[in-house]
Amino acid sequence: MKALIASFLTLFCSALMAESANPKPRYLVVPKTVTNPFFDDVEKGCLQAAAELDVECIYLGPEEADARYQDQIITQQIEQGVDGISVSVINSRVLTHRSMLLANQQKVPVVTFDSDFSEQALAQNPTLRYSYIGTDNFQFGFQLGRLTQALKPKGGAFCILTGHKGAANLVERINGVYAGLGFNSKGNSELWEEHSRCPIHSDDEALRSLNNLDRMVRLHQYEPKLLDAVITVGAWPQTLEFKYTEIISPYQKTLDSKNLLLIFGDTLEVQKRLLAQGLAHGNVGQSPYDMGYQSIYTLHSIHQGNAVEPIIHTKLERCVYGQQPLCR
Repeated sequence: MKALIASFLTLFCSALMAESANPKPRYLVVPKTVTNPFFDDVEKGCLQAAAELDVECIYLGPEEADARYQDQIITQQIEQGVDGISVSVINSRVLTHRSMLLANQQKVPVVTFDSDFSEQALAQNPTLRYSYIGTDNFQFGFQLGRLTQALKPKGGAFCILTGHKGAANLVERINGVYAGLGFNSKGNSELWEEHSRCPIHSDDEALRSLNNLDRMVRLHQYEPKLLDAVITVGAWPQTLEFKYTEIISPYQKTLDSKNLLLIFGDTLEVQKRLLAQGLAHGNVGQSPYDMGYQSIYTLHSIHQGNAVEPIIHTKLERCVYGQQPLCR
């Protein structure tokens, strides 16, 4: 009996030693903020891929979109030991001055999702990251512009609401919106004119973005000729569903008449509900689940020594009020 117990303990200890000698690969996924519902789907995709590959997904991010806190999280996790990093970049300069230097020193591969490093950062260091995983952000903005044009073919005055001024993905979206509205290289459009206050930044804060939207809707009510469309290049104001409804529903007649268009980036479930109620006119959506899912598969492929594509684009969908089905 003692011999049997001793044999069992030996096997058990051997199994523990083997597991500790060959731990699961650990991959870090860092969103811009963990409080934005958009990134909830990124986490779901990350966890699903990790389960399929039998690896670990470490999903950590700041409560508010803060590049310095992102930098701190990445640095701490590298020091604790990770096998790869996927980050949605808020500010390239902040990350490249510290955490990315450490990742390079420790030979920890980096990919980006949702928001890539700036063109300047990549030009200075072409090996900064292996892949960008996510939306073609210029095309995303372009589709927002084309949707606006389709719903108001005579054009007019418009305002863009955005998040962080330094986020490369948002800069690309805004440039795409201009192209979709027919602006040429000199910054002119035959049909559209940008309001002098715009673009308006919210630093990815949902309430601040909603307040910005509220001010622009009130401006239209005060003088309709001053504004014909508000294009928000992300989900921020609509993530506060009940407060958004409270603020926007009094203007239902204005929305129904399409005197003022409200166009939004992303197609989260909360946004689809608001669209179905007629509290917006259209949305162009991304695939955050695929971003998280592909992040883990891409990092694991790099970990195994395989080559990966430098750009992995995820799909877009377009949703329009009154369209059947709502999204295509």
